[in-house]
Amino acid sequence: MDILPFITAFGLGSVLAGIVQWFFSSHSAIKKRKYDERKEAYVGLLESWVRQQNEEYSETSELDVGHWLLRSQLVASGKVFVLLQKWQDTHPGTEERIDTTKRLKSAMRDDLRSI
Repeated sequence: MDILPFITAFGLGSVLAGIVQWFFSSHSAIKKRKYDERKEAYVGLLESWVRQQNEEYSETSELDVGHWLLRSQLVASGKVFVLLQKWQDTHPGTEERIDTTKRLKSAMRDDLRSI
């Protein structure tokens, strides 16, 4: 199949406009999917922390936090990933955990804004 007749029939400008439109729409869809994945993981992690505190650190709540922590690590930016690792290495209730949690929430907000 020869493409030259199509370019001639539709005009080079139309073909280029179609390609540019396709590029921007696919780029926008990728950004939206990335945002949605991060938002779901971050909100899930924050909600699992609340459930863990309400259940006083049961085995089920530990697994729930672990699940959301892993999902967050998979989609996080580099800065958030480092803070997630640091949060995981600290002990609940310590001053270091509280400070890391504050910094982590701030980094998550910045991460979602930057997409």
